[in-house]
Amino acid sequence: MVMHNLEIKHLKLIKTISETRNMTKAASRLFITQSALSQQLKGIEEKLEVKLFSRNRKKMILTNIGKKVLVTAHNVLETLEDTELEIAQMVSGDTGEIKVGTQCVFCYKWLPDAMGKFRNSFPNIDFEIGSSDDVLNELESEKYDLIVTGAPLNDTRLTYQPLFEDQMVCIMPSDHPLTAKPFVDYQDFNNESLILNSERGKQLIQQTKSSPGRFMIVNQPQAIIEMVIAGFGLSVFPRWAVKPQVDKKLIAARPITKTCISLTWNIVYLDRNLSVPQREFINIVSKLNIRDAL
Repeated sequence: MVMHNLEIKHLKLIKTISETRNMTKAASRLFITQSALSQQLKGIEEKLEVKLFSRNRKKMILTNIGKKVLVTAHNVLETLEDTELEIAQMVSGDTGEIKVGTQCVFCYKWLPDAMGKFRNSFPNIDFEIGSSDDVLNELESEKYDLIVTGAPLNDTRLTYQPLFEDQMVCIMPSDHPLTAKPFVDYQDFNNESLILNSERGKQLIQQTKSSPGRFMIVNQPQAIIEMVIAGFGLSVFPRWAVKPQVDKKLIAARPITKTCISLTWNIVYLDRNLSVPQREFINIVSKLNIRDAL
């Protein structure tokens, strides 16, 4: 086994495939096509003259040799990250600012935890947090360095770092008739009052061709929950964001459609503008267990 054939990009590729266990998801995370990823993996395995992965029911499973290489990947990539952090702190004097925009009103439940972890490495770097409306313009004008969004932008000028996937649920008063169903369909919204946190949410519901009796836009999540408890209507939330209220039976939550609706959140940025501290913040958020942050 000729280890000097391995490069940093190969280690990142192997680590990503092992985490996702799926070539399509790994290619998306690495921002390359699936065919390009397959060719790169094939090239690595040919150089090493070994198989690193086996395919089992469409899942990529590490071989024993692949597991050994993964250990090396973790060690090398973590060492590089630590070295970059130390250099950045020496060069910058551990000062500066990170400007984060968000289109996710629910992120304020986990964002403080990410900021706290970041400040363990960069205690003197300040944060500016604000709401984002126009991702590309705000990044190009440097209003924000990073933006948290669930919008499917598909713009080649932007770089996307997947964070986590939310299962979206319909929340309702605990005695609402819809609690008798295992899930709700969009037609169940007909003639109901819907309390949403944004105009974009309203537009998405309207695209389903359902006919709610009334829309109310309230941009404070806790206020929406209180209004649902009081019987003013239904709403749509990430399941984790309402778990405490559901556990206390203050409200009920049901999946939306039989297949369940989910939303993937990303941190979006212009790669040319990214500093090492900004990369470290992205790294922390991408590793954050959202449920542990509640």
